[in-house]
Amino acid sequence: MLDITGQARWGILGDGQLARMLALSAIPLGVRPIILTGDSSSPAGQTSPLFVRGHIDSRDDLHALLSQVDGAVIESEFVNCDLLESTGLANKVVPSISVIRVLQNKLEQKKLLQHLKIPTSPLFEQGSQETQSWLKSISDNGTRPIVLKFATLGYDGKGVLVLRGSGASDLEAASDFVALATKRKIAVYAEDLVEFDRELAMLAVRRKDGEFKTWPLVISEQKNGICDRVTGPATSLGVPKAHEVAAGIACEKIASHLGIVGVFAVEFFLGVDGTLLVNEIAPRVHNSGHYSQNAGCTSQFENHWRAALDLSLGSTDTMPFFAMQNILGPAEITSKECAHVPKGSEMAHVHWYAKRGISPGRKLGHLNGACHDMSLSGDVLSALQASYGRWQDEQRHFFNPAESPRGAPK
Repeated sequence: MLDITGQARWGILGDGQLARMLALSAIPLGVRPIILTGDSSSPAGQTSPLFVRGHIDSRDDLHALLSQVDGAVIESEFVNCDLLESTGLANKVVPSISVIRVLQNKLEQKKLLQHLKIPTSPLFEQGSQETQSWLKSISDNGTRPIVLKFATLGYDGKGVLVLRGSGASDLEAASDFVALATKRKIAVYAEDLVEFDRELAMLAVRRKDGEFKTWPLVISEQKNGICDRVTGPATSLGVPKAHEVAAGIACEKIASHLGIVGVFAVEFFLGVDGTLLVNEIAPRVHNSGHYSQNAGCTSQFENHWRAALDLSLGSTDTMPFFAMQNILGPAEITSKECAHVPKGSEMAHVHWYAKRGISPGRKLGHLNGACHDMSLSGDVLSALQASYGRWQDEQRHFFNPAESPRGAPK
């Protein structure tokens, strides 16, 4: 399906930052992205003159988009698969609806990992057991810490509760957690709390014909359940090469079994005992892979399109060291006003999402840095932190003029 420019038309289901970066990466490949959005000034809506005004939870709006494109990619796995199928055009969506159905449900992910014999923490389902007795039994009466999780709609630390005991306050919190999930018609499951040394992640991509590639294993640092910084390659930062090999094997098993087309990410725990365990899988481009925009031969966004368009995949080689720093809304600031764009530097490249509001922990952009010599890795990290620190000070000063920016006289 070509428009007057001779370019293929592809839809993007979503209008946030991932959709924005997907749209910007589609254009050099000769694709005219069409965004499904209720707001043309959304992060993705700003990137393309072509959009369908609507909502992802409307069958009519989904049909309006899918009926005028060759295919469509998703920004988030939290799409309504039944609604997509009701349009009669769900076969245009990449990855397939069958893949999304499995991977949008973390309980199904756990079962898949068990089926494929990929190491992950033990799974506990509630079944018909009463909540408090179930919690007491799986936690050995509070002597073993466990994690409760929403099977769906959990992200950035939301939909997760760590339970370290079986006292009255613990059981009350757990009961409230399960009750909230029940109200939202979300299943809850439990798993052992993993005592980990590091959190790791790997990005992979697969074409329909089976061509498969991975980017390097990376170290992912979290704050309050939100990714703060990514560094890599992990094997250059003390993580054994055997773990990268094992991670790549796990990714390929998952991709081959499900028939994934496109980029996906697998998050891992590196246990204090040296065991590598899969935590979660995301069937889409991912925050942990943003470094590929500046450090890789081919970014995750370009390779996602290559897979969707059935083009040969680009190289996933990277520079010897790279880092990505998320730009998050400062804890004390909530405003409908736009945040100011940070100032980058020679070693700090700015990727801004152009969101209209600022709130604590909201992802507003990210900074990438990379170098050809590991001896310069400290300089890269310093450059990212300097740019981020200046930006944080500027926001605090702007939204609270009583506070002086760093280095300014008080």
